[in-house]
Amino acid sequence: MNRTKRTLLSAALLVAPAAVAEPPSARFPGEGFELRVYQDAEQAIPPSIFSIPGDGRHPDPPPGGAFRSSCNVFLVIEGDRRVLVDAGNGAPRGSLLAKLRADGVDPATITDILLTHEHRDHVGGLVGPDGAAAFPNATLHALVPPGADPAPLRPDLYELRAFADPAAATNLPAGFVAEPGPGHTPCHVFYRKGTLLFVGDAFHAVDLQIFVPEYCAKWDQEPATAVATRRALIQRSYTNIPKPKPNRITPLSSPPIDHPPLFLCGAHIPFPGIVSKIHLPMASANESPSFDTPDPGTPIPAEPRPPEPLVKIRRRADADPATNAPPVR
Repeated sequence: MNRTKRTLLSAALLVAPAAVAEPPSARFPGEGFELRVYQDAEQAIPPSIFSIPGDGRHPDPPPGGAFRSSCNVFLVIEGDRRVLVDAGNGAPRGSLLAKLRADGVDPATITDILLTHEHRDHVGGLVGPDGAAAFPNATLHALVPPGADPAPLRPDLYELRAFADPAAATNLPAGFVAEPGPGHTPCHVFYRKGTLLFVGDAFHAVDLQIFVPEYCAKWDQEPATAVATRRALIQRSYTNIPKPKPNRITPLSSPPIDHPPLFLCGAHIPFPGIVSKIHLPMASANESPSFDTPDPGTPIPAEPRPPEPLVKIRRRADADPATNAPPVR
């Protein structure tokens, strides 16, 4: 497990330098399924791409001059289903097809592709180098609001099961549900499977935006909405908040949660593309927020099971005290 901390209360963030060599695919076991993550392309984003809506300020550059990022694609293998979340850049930038084959996955065995939105780095890989469908047996699933153009999703090459509202996405692969993900584009949508939440482009530079969620990339079409969406994701994924102590100021957020937090799986979160925990400590000068990224092989936590209901059994006045059985008449 790796933990990233914000050590200064400014936008100048201490971040690890990007790896020189592109890392291999990473695997994470779940209950009855496996998650694999592929880095389709390396990426770093300069501070000039980010600003606060209505303000115009850019963040200070981190060491190295650019914020860590990535272009990731996720594969969920469960039984005979092989479900991709997004399809990457495609040629010449993307390496997804080559990495799938090197990992023993024939692109023709992909059964479903869940598209988070229509930008090129998410749908470009739908088309192979020969112009044909890169995943010839896959069914596409995507949010297409009324009036939106589905052409970037290549319905000419695939069966497209479009839905106009995430709540209406009833034909997704078993175990997946769609959730609203507004702010980045009108077609932007999240997908959840258990404690995995695939958040597309909610974060472009997690080292910056988890700590200062008001910063938006220039690609966010509705910046104020994108900020609200990021804040909601952070709220859903935090954990380990210390309990208040006497004579101390209150925590930054609500009381500690008692269930496994969501694994945030992002297309542009540094490889392997997952934030497993967000820690929001007490608001004091010597404590700072942090987040964890899981090491490959880390088990995906199961969904919390609701507690068994407490059933109060009424005892008959004439019942057997040992068994609560009524007397034999």
